[in-house]
Amino acid sequence: MVWNRDDLIAGLVFLGIGLTFAANTLSSLDIGTAAAMGPGFFPLALCTILTLLGIGILATARRPADGAEETERAPLNWRAIFFVVMAPVAFGLMLRSFGLIPTLAVTIALAVAASHTIGIKRGLMIVVGMTAFCVVVFYYGLQVPVDLFNPALF
Repeated sequence: MVWNRDDLIAGLVFLGIGLTFAANTLSSLDIGTAAAMGPGFFPLALCTILTLLGIGILATARRPADGAEETERAPLNWRAIFFVVMAPVAFGLMLRSFGLIPTLAVTIALAVAASHTIGIKRGLMIVVGMTAFCVVVFYYGLQVPVDLFNPALF
């Protein structure tokens, strides 16, 4: 039996992150119960899911040594990595200064820019549609207390 290196690394990363944050949550936050959830209940649930995902990936990381050659890995898509990482960073930096609508538009545009296959016309439709959807869900539906636009900008 041989270990699939990519699955082994991914499983260990998920397992390590899940266990590290679970230990931090258990040591610093009140968990509560299912009926009266404390501030650590949801983070611990996410850590549990992440840890189980790591265990599941590790369980499938072994494969029989049949003598078949390894397949060649595709090169990393650095454009996609850059834009996907920048989207939540832009959201965090922009929300209070610009308001929900401009922040969503920029964040979604960054995520769309990660794709090589989405054209400008289709990307613009995605940005407008997703921005409208998020405003309806979060601002009007869930009534998240943020400004649609920052009044200081106008």
